[in-house]
Amino acid sequence: MSIGSKKPNMTVTSRFLNERQPIAAKLVRCPYPYPPPNRYPIPRLCFRGPGPKLDCASVDFTHAISIASLPNSILFLDTNFFTKPLEPGLWEALYTRQILITPGVWKELLPWLKSPFCNRSARDRVVAAVRNQVNRGTNVSEVTPPNIEVLLGDESFHRHGYEYYMRLLALRKMTGPIVKSVLTKQLGRTPTDDQFFAEVHAKFAERGFRMARKGLEVADSPNKLVDEEVVLSAVLTGIMTGREVYILTRDADLLEQYFKLLTLMKEQYRATLAAEQYFANPSSLRFRELPVENDGVHVPRFTGSSFLQCRTTDAEFNPLPQEFHFVNIHCLLLGGETSRMKLTFSAFCAETEMAKTLQIKAATNGLNTDKFDGHNCTINTARLTSDNHEVIISIGKETIVPVGKFGHIGISDFENTLFCNEVRTHISW
Repeated sequence: MSIGSKKPNMTVTSRFLNERQPIAAKLVRCPYPYPPPNRYPIPRLCFRGPGPKLDCASVDFTHAISIASLPNSILFLDTNFFTKPLEPGLWEALYTRQILITPGVWKELLPWLKSPFCNRSARDRVVAAVRNQVNRGTNVSEVTPPNIEVLLGDESFHRHGYEYYMRLLALRKMTGPIVKSVLTKQLGRTPTDDQFFAEVHAKFAERGFRMARKGLEVADSPNKLVDEEVVLSAVLTGIMTGREVYILTRDADLLEQYFKLLTLMKEQYRATLAAEQYFANPSSLRFRELPVENDGVHVPRFTGSSFLQCRTTDAEFNPLPQEFHFVNIHCLLLGGETSRMKLTFSAFCAETEMAKTLQIKAATNGLNTDKFDGHNCTINTARLTSDNHEVIISIGKETIVPVGKFGHIGISDFENTLFCNEVRTHISW
């Protein structure tokens, strides 16, 4: 794969990361001195990518799936991977790994399954595999098809915060209809495209605007949250099972939601660990009690009269467990025609220990900790020096934001979901 020009084309997500300077840069000891074959190490809880759109020959894509991916990897294919032409040889590479189809994608595939206008051989394989899945456990014997299954209802998803995170991701799309409704009331008429753009872009920037616009486009669709279903199912599967997962799509919106979801989970995981560290040993973190201030303009982060705060630095603060189990979660965005494909690649180095945070989010309806009688623990960061940044840990009764049919969401998750405020540290070894 190679970049075809000096100014490579990028997705809105890639451009955001490329244009925003890291909050700090630090040199660390490599936590993965012996990566698997065909791999290079990624720092803990960090992304590699999303990068620019690269020229991708069939052999490159085939290698990425059948050679570079781990043998027990799980592939989550978006609808458009089935319904847009793909070379038979590329399908053969996909068949070497387990393929899971989410319920929403299955519903969207029904017209293609009934009348396959492309990828007919793949359609036949999918039908055979699902027939085999339905007949599993019966006396009906068939030739075993490729390892393809429709992902059925999984109670373990619900125990790991599926509904909560679906609400967060859906909220990004629903800002479109909400903003349009508010502007319509203010103007006494439907806003123009320019007025809608100006309002949303001013509040949520380019990435937020694209999600809001998508929300408007699919507002009346029964499948409006299929993107989120694919991304969330893949991420939860990776963390819960410890098996590497790949999201394969032709839609840049999935890449955006993948990046947002894992950024949220990463910081929530660190907050969970900080809360547990403080709960187990209060002297390990230097918290002090501060009054809750209300200037009448900004919504206070906490309710009540006071909250706890610890200000430290990234160099001093490391709540991550020494023993952990990493799992890579990838997103591959394919573009272009079969003969001239483009590929945007991203990988995130997650940890299976993140599952505990997901369970807490589900059990507490959104808190990062269950140790402090309904009080939440949140983490914020701020620039400090070129090789270090400030870490601000807070524990208190968090302000809750009512969001209509979405219920109530803590202000930290609410703001971090809607606003493009992600920061990163450049790590090398």
